[in-house]
Amino acid sequence: MDSVDRDVRKFVFDFFLENAFAPSAQEVAGRLDLSLPAIMDALERLDQAHHLKLLEGTSRILMAFPFSAISTPYRVTRKNGQRYFANCAWDSIAFHAMLNEPVLIESFCDRCEASLAFRLEGGKGISIGQPLPRVRLALPAAEWWKDITRTCANTMVFLGPEESGRQSGALGDSEDPGIVTVDQVYRMSVPIYSGKLRLEYERPPPSVIQSTFESLGLTGPFWRL
Repeated sequence: MDSVDRDVRKFVFDFFLENAFAPSAQEVAGRLDLSLPAIMDALERLDQAHHLKLLEGTSRILMAFPFSAISTPYRVTRKNGQRYFANCAWDSIAFHAMLNEPVLIESFCDRCEASLAFRLEGGKGISIGQPLPRVRLALPAAEWWKDITRTCANTMVFLGPEESGRQSGALGDSEDPGIVTVDQVYRMSVPIYSGKLRLEYERPPPSVIQSTFESLGLTGPFWRL
């Protein structure tokens, strides 16, 4: 990643962290004292490298994983009271890996629409008055980035305890290998999201992510990147 892309990525993430919404390309250009075309080119490269997602055909930032620029069913509150929208169930959990501090997650069961709330602290999910939900990843791993907007919007969701039991019967069975626990998703997030707020952050190669899946027992065709 060249220095311009690195500076733009860092500015976008710092802006999201402080304001809980995305900066415009014009704001980025003004703050970094660079031309608007240079910023638009950098944003496009960052999109291609999976650091963020632009609204199709524009330079408007839709997602800077795990931040969402639009309202979603996945709300994350950090210990200072600042609240964010995450892109999906996975990204809401990934806030804990990125911030390395306790967070509160509030969402809904994708099947029964019941409210869900739990905390993450010290790398563990902590229930609040009800068992922890599970996370359903509907698409095989190799398909996630084919259309990341669709993937985040529709296929990475929470299931309440009763619904997740109906879906799989047992964790990771052959009927639905994409049902995983909150703690598994946190550990899946660490190599990707830990350190994202540092200037020198680099996205890990697929081999590292694949090894993480395997270390959690997530193997077979569904989990192959």
